[in-house]
Amino acid sequence: MPFKRQMMLCGYKNPRYRAYWGYSHYGVDISTIQGKAGDDHNVYASGDGTVYAAGWDNSGGNIVVIIYPACLNHKTGEVYDLVARYMHLQSIFVVKGQTVKAGDKLGVEGNTKTGDYHLHLEFETDTKWPMYSPQVSARDDWMDASQGNLLRKGVTDCTVNPSFVLHRGAGQATVRPTYNPAWLNAEDFIIPTKG
Repeated sequence: MPFKRQMMLCGYKNPRYRAYWGYSHYGVDISTIQGKAGDDHNVYASGDGTVYAAGWDNSGGNIVVIIYPACLNHKTGEVYDLVARYMHLQSIFVVKGQTVKAGDKLGVEGNTKTGDYHLHLEFETDTKWPMYSPQVSARDDWMDASQGNLLRKGVTDCTVNPSFVLHRGAGQATVRPTYNPAWLNAEDFIIPTKG
């Protein structure tokens, strides 16, 4: 999990999210601030990987993109390399090309380019195109990196449900969701502990 103590806010491709916003949610939203889930607002690396990009994006705010090798999908048993996109950070502690280990600080939970404090976290299997996200709004895609857009609108959905690849590590807790729990899916309530 990306925090020491967190609350799940919104699930992957949750139908209520789509009905409200008019488009799918390709990741999960997690927070320490909403629901007063925890006092440590640092975002931690989900595993050992390499920072592919870190900086400002006109759609996701402050973002960090990491490639994690050999990740286990605990629902299907598949193992694959994944691109992780951490969005809306208040601040960023890593730089492009940096190697990170599980538990390293990536940044701080924020609300950049969104209304409420939370972390939008998505995973995708297409590591050849790590900067293409289906979550990016097409209206923001016309701008290039020199104009503040790191991410581009992805046309192929290669995303993976984050709740199927995340796990709770030592000392981590996920508190009972009280903030709009109908926007969560069943799997968001049962993030497994790493065995």
